[in-house]
Amino acid sequence: MRKRLVRNTILVSVMVLVVLATPVILLLQRATEDELRDRLAAQATSISSTLAEPLLNNQPIDQARLADLLLEGDRAEIRARNGDLIAAVGPIINDSIHATVTGPADTLIDVSTTRANVRRRFNGQLSLLGVLAAGGVLLAAVLASIFGARVSRPLEQLSSSAARLGAGDFSAALPPMSGIREIDDIRTSLESSALRLDQTLNSERSFIADASHQLRTGLTGISLQLELLASHTDPAVRTDALHALEQTDRLTATLDELLDLARGGRGRLRVPVALDHIAQQHRVDWMPRYQQQRRLLTFSTVASGQQALVLATPGFVGQIIDLLLDNALRHGSGDVSITVSGRQLHVNDRGAVNADHIATKFLGSDDPASLHGRGLALARRLAQADGGRLELTSAAPTTFTLTLQAAHES
Repeated sequence: MRKRLVRNTILVSVMVLVVLATPVILLLQRATEDELRDRLAAQATSISSTLAEPLLNNQPIDQARLADLLLEGDRAEIRARNGDLIAAVGPIINDSIHATVTGPADTLIDVSTTRANVRRRFNGQLSLLGVLAAGGVLLAAVLASIFGARVSRPLEQLSSSAARLGAGDFSAALPPMSGIREIDDIRTSLESSALRLDQTLNSERSFIADASHQLRTGLTGISLQLELLASHTDPAVRTDALHALEQTDRLTATLDELLDLARGGRGRLRVPVALDHIAQQHRVDWMPRYQQQRRLLTFSTVASGQQALVLATPGFVGQIIDLLLDNALRHGSGDVSITVSGRQLHVNDRGAVNADHIATKFLGSDDPASLHGRGLALARRLAQADGGRLELTSAAPTTFTLTLQAAHES
């Protein structure tokens, strides 16, 4: 967009200059001729004043004195009222421009010069005008580049944020207000839409988790009762109980399929992606918050030949990274590093944690009340829903490792 704006601005500037060129050149040529005629008329007037006495008294004209009053290459002729030549100094000029004034005793004083002087002056002024025109086009290009950068930069950032939101990453940071009302309106609308979608998906996930828990709890109770009845001494009761138990098992399998389908609504967005690219994007988002805390947030990759791709939902991976970085900022200490090695991503800080406490409370909890919680528990469930896993691989220093499915394994 910026290049198109600069290119179009230059094109418009050149077209305007081309349209104005003809009248400007004609005016410039006429002004040059008028300026030269004024100079010749001034010389003629000076000759009239200087030689007034000999002209009034019909005395001979001093040729040397007359030549001193002319510029080199000019010609002066003094004629009587009847046209007789009184005096002439300078070379005869065929292609000339001249000016004539009336002198003492009705004499005519004509001063002329070659038109080459007109062309020389005109070419010099035309060159100056060309330099000014080129400078104007260059200035227009610079201003267009500055304006284009101001307009295109927030649009490019909005486009990147919108792409990440479309991939399911509702934590994508939107660019700051640009000061351009139309762009800021788009940003506000995009932010509102992302918030509503995030709330909707959160509500959906919460409902699925709660419904799953309640249904599984009820089905488990029914299965236990049916298993007791299956050991009854009455063959008819035992047959009916086994039949009902089979139906319960089929209902449980159907529930699992429905839950997988609900997750698959977003799982269909699983595509081969570069894990390091997503990590770098989210590192940029978190850098200002780490800088406020005077902590470093670094990124590195472990070289493994050709870049490895993972099969994942970009939005899920982005949210997991955000949750890990938020946890490291809130509960960790020291500098934080992100390392990508193949299909694994490691988030490491300089602190130490109680591994049993973390595993029980955040990563290994089966408490139904925490199935839709925040923080590490949510990160673990997002990883599982995307076919991966999140583990605490080191308690000191604290290191969480996200492992995803390699793209070629699909």
